[in-house]
Amino acid sequence: MGLSRRSLLGGLAFCAAGAVRAGAARAADGPVQIYAAMTFHVALDAVLQAYRARGGEAVAVYAPTPVLVRQLDQGAPADILLTADPMWMDDAAKRGLIRPETRANLLANELVLAGPAGARDAGMLGRGFQLATVLGAGRLAMCDPENDPAGRFGRQSLQSLDLWSVAAPRIAVTETAPAAVTMVDRGEVSAAVAFATDLHGDAHATIIGRFPSDSHGPIVYPVALTRNPPSPHAQAALDFLRSAEALRIFISFGYRAPG
Repeated sequence: MGLSRRSLLGGLAFCAAGAVRAGAARAADGPVQIYAAMTFHVALDAVLQAYRARGGEAVAVYAPTPVLVRQLDQGAPADILLTADPMWMDDAAKRGLIRPETRANLLANELVLAGPAGARDAGMLGRGFQLATVLGAGRLAMCDPENDPAGRFGRQSLQSLDLWSVAAPRIAVTETAPAAVTMVDRGEVSAAVAFATDLHGDAHATIIGRFPSDSHGPIVYPVALTRNPPSPHAQAALDFLRSAEALRIFISFGYRAPG
């Protein structure tokens, strides 16, 4: 399940920009269109299935958050933006791309160190953690520390724990956090920095350590209406995303309630 899911995510990443552009001609009476970071793909699809069962109409367009914000800035007709971290929602707000009064933290997550199935779980990581021993002759997969939320949080934690000097020369940069876990699945790296949800349903990788929450910025996922949502049903869809029913589904995929 883990491999097939991440293969799908990789394919979506490849065609994300084209999918966003393809929505430019969407009519106002079409389904609510949610621009969502790729990390939400599996869980959000399940939430939207529940929403459609209630009679709602909504679809999601998945891409890396910077791509989504850039497309909105170019006039793409989305109704709702769900970002992978607060920084990009802040950026969207500064550009006037969202309605700030509708912004809320939808979900929270946990940053973890992933390793192959069967590896020992070290629990909460600290400054004495033997990362070099865990890596052995292998590498550490993680997202771009400059631009991707998982990579940025990972670097913050590794620096806070005095482990960055060990990790930096051994990093294999991936496009997404699920892709980093996929490298563990395939035995291409010894470990990966990812979110806890990226390991959901994966039989080939396991959590071998958890980064302290105070070693990095808050991992929360903001959602908001766009500045001019084309659909008259955008607020109803946003209300459902923030409902107790939707939260239960998200939690079943490993997310946490914010705060």
